[in-house]
Amino acid sequence: MSNHRNTESLRPFFEPASVAVIGASRTPGKGGYNIIENLLRLGYQGKIYPVNPRAKQILGLTVYRELKDTPAPPELALIVLPPSSVLESLEECIARGVKAVIIESAGFGEMDESGARLETQIARLAERAGIRIMGPNSVGTVNPDAHFDASLGRLNELFLPEGDIRPGPVGFIGQTGLFTGVYLPLINSENGISKIACLGNKCDVDESDMLEYFGEDPQTKIIAMYLESIKDGQRFLGLSRKIVREKPIIVLKSAVTEGGAQASVTHTGSVAGEDRIYDAAFRQSGIIRVGRFEQLWDVARAFVYAPLPQGNRVAIINLAGSGCVTAVDACVRNGLSIAELSPATKDKIKSVYPDWWKVRSPVDVWTAVEASGFEATYTTVNRAVLEDDGVDAVVVIMAAVDWVPGKEVPALFTDIKKDFPHKPIMAVNPLGDRGVYLRICRGFQEIGIPSYTGDEDAITSLAALCRYQQYLLRAD
Repeated sequence: MSNHRNTESLRPFFEPASVAVIGASRTPGKGGYNIIENLLRLGYQGKIYPVNPRAKQILGLTVYRELKDTPAPPELALIVLPPSSVLESLEECIARGVKAVIIESAGFGEMDESGARLETQIARLAERAGIRIMGPNSVGTVNPDAHFDASLGRLNELFLPEGDIRPGPVGFIGQTGLFTGVYLPLINSENGISKIACLGNKCDVDESDMLEYFGEDPQTKIIAMYLESIKDGQRFLGLSRKIVREKPIIVLKSAVTEGGAQASVTHTGSVAGEDRIYDAAFRQSGIIRVGRFEQLWDVARAFVYAPLPQGNRVAIINLAGSGCVTAVDACVRNGLSIAELSPATKDKIKSVYPDWWKVRSPVDVWTAVEASGFEATYTTVNRAVLEDDGVDAVVVIMAAVDWVPGKEVPALFTDIKKDFPHKPIMAVNPLGDRGVYLRICRGFQEIGIPSYTGDEDAITSLAALCRYQQYLLRAD
């Protein structure tokens, strides 16, 4: 790899000392305004150079007529111009000594043949000049640790009107603007963010470049990706096999049908490959593949909050018999085994039931709740199964209800989590009251237990932890 294409060349996309916004706007809601507003909102400490020949000041910042008028060459340039103006703007960036450029304009290879030709010209110019390009059709990058947000989406009015972007362990890479847009509040609150990279059409910087960068990034512990295509499969899989030994890689690969593949071409100009080949290659490389965005968040959350299980034997604790049945089905579909409880464990569990009850696995606790109350039942049963050497993980299903007056349900699990730090506990709280559900989820996250709305979501995520652990053991 040439020097201008190493991982250091990607650093300006996330922690530039200075940034120019070419196509800066005075109109709230336009990309050239939103970017500046977001940078100021997050408290970015670097220099910001808005460039617009018709403005004097935007949001209190001096505006420059042309890029050559800025006091110093910016390390990163964000181009928010009509596609017909982008090539000339890129040439100005090269002349000014800019190291990296994000083209946040659309209308290139995803649009038509003329757009594709223009995109090719951009890529060739960047290669000759030794400058890195993200996009076109990108919506920017985010790095909470550097208080940096170069995305087009407006935080103040739309995506994060309150609070900050929360630093966390998950890095998001994708051919989508959803990570910095409508999904931002969710991944921000539930997982935390190390970095976000929206690749766009990948005329230069692609998924392998970003995978390598995130693999070396100390803030990123888990890598979550949305991909419509892979430019260099051999490089991508080689990097994955190396990185996955230290960091899980979770991939949502779309464009798996003929219609989806055609839609991918019109979205980012990507040409998708045969899905079965991707599936087998991912599995052999230790990549965890998911089928929906919701699963991407769910599985990432499991890796954020839960330890890796030592096996696939699962104890299920459920409020209802019907829920026990559906949870068993989910375990079987995902290759997990229902734990066989020892006689000693059953004796401990029996203490909260009427004398006539026969304890089975999975554990239906409703009768015990009626006999001994919610707190005694759930603490006793959870401790009993976690103490069992034949149990590798627990899925505990309750509901979004204030079960214990004056006490938060997650607080009942604080000491249990401390006493069994090496066994995953997956909490499931089917929606009751929305406000209660959100409060319970936050409470479980605070003590290091992932929380889900459905048993299938929790069990699918637990299965991903198991597959990853099995891959690591085989790799060793």
